[in-house]
Amino acid sequence: MEEKKHQVLITHGSESAPMISIMVNVAWGNEYIIDILEYLKERNLSLTFFLEGRWVEQFPEYARMIRDANQEIGNHSYSHQDLTTLSAAEIEMEITNTNKIINEVLGIRPQYFTPPYGYLDKKVLETASYLNMVTVLWSLDTLDWKIEDPSEIIDRIVPNIKNGSIILMHPTKSSLIALPTIIEKAQEKNYHFKSIIQMVNK
Repeated sequence: MEEKKHQVLITHGSESAPMISIMVNVAWGNEYIIDILEYLKERNLSLTFFLEGRWVEQFPEYARMIRDANQEIGNHSYSHQDLTTLSAAEIEMEITNTNKIINEVLGIRPQYFTPPYGYLDKKVLETASYLNMVTVLWSLDTLDWKIEDPSEIIDRIVPNIKNGSIILMHPTKSSLIALPTIIEKAQEKNYHFKSIIQMVNK
C-alpha cells in the first residue's frame, strides 16, 4: 500500500497541555442523544461523535441533530463488526461506505476513524491510513454499555483524568447522568474539553 504522510494513530492528546476529549461512539442509544446534545449546548462543548454508517442510513435525522449541534463527526465503520476478522478489501469497504453515507447525509468528510470494540491490528491500521483516515482509540473507557450506575462511571473516570485523556462513552442513560459530573469535576481541575481535531491541532 502507498504510504501516506499523516498521523496514523491517536490514543491520547498532548501530555503537556490540560486538554481532554470525549468520544461518543454511536450505533444505538437514540433515546438519549437529544438530552446529551442539549446538555452540550448549554455548556458550549464540542465532543467527537463517531457514527456507524448503517445507523446514519437508518436515522439520518439524529445524525443531522449531532452535526447541527456543532459536534465533530467521525467514522465508526459501517456494520460494527470486528474488523480484525475481515480482509483488507472488506475493511476498506466498511470505512469508505461510511464516509460516503456521512458525506451524502451530512455533507461532511470525516477525518477520524475508530474501530468497533477498539479491535485493531496492523491490517486495520494500514487500511485506514491508506484511506487517509487517522485512527483514534481512547485512554479511558466508561464501560457504559454494561455499567448502569452513573456513580460507578464517575469513579472510573474522574480520578484518572490527565492531560491528553480521551474518554470513550456511548449514548446511554448511565453516561447521560454521569456526564455533567465528569465535565464539572474536570473543569474544576482546569481541564479544557476539546474535540479530537481541536486537541490534535492545538
